[in-house]
Amino acid sequence: MQQYTGFFILLGLILIIVISSRSLRWWIKTTMITYYFVLSYIFISTKNKIDKQFENILPVPDEYWDKNSEWVSTIAGFLFWPLALILIFLYFKWFTKANTRIAKVLVFTSIIPAAAIFIFFAFLFDFSYGYRP
Repeated sequence: MQQYTGFFILLGLILIIVISSRSLRWWIKTTMITYYFVLSYIFISTKNKIDKQFENILPVPDEYWDKNSEWVSTIAGFLFWPLALILIFLYFKWFTKANTRIAKVLVFTSIIPAAAIFIFFAFLFDFSYGYRP
């Protein structure tokens, strides 16, 4: 389970965003939490099966790297596209609730570091779990 520490930290950050959002209704939050827990279970169990299938084979065959990279890339899509939609929705709500022009400019400019952090986490996830030498 130590191999999934980064994944659990990422999952925790996503759940903090979902739970702490006042713009999302309770049933949407519940659905998103359930979605991410089921997705994490599927990701971990399938990745463990792939790892176990090629466990004692040296050198590690290209088939393992292909399967692993494809699986991580698929899960990255299921993990980050819903998060991107949630973040876009939250930023839209935040922008429309801003009353002054300065507040709207600050909300709009905060998208840049948020997008950089989002891209960083997506890259880090794909690189950490789906790296192919």
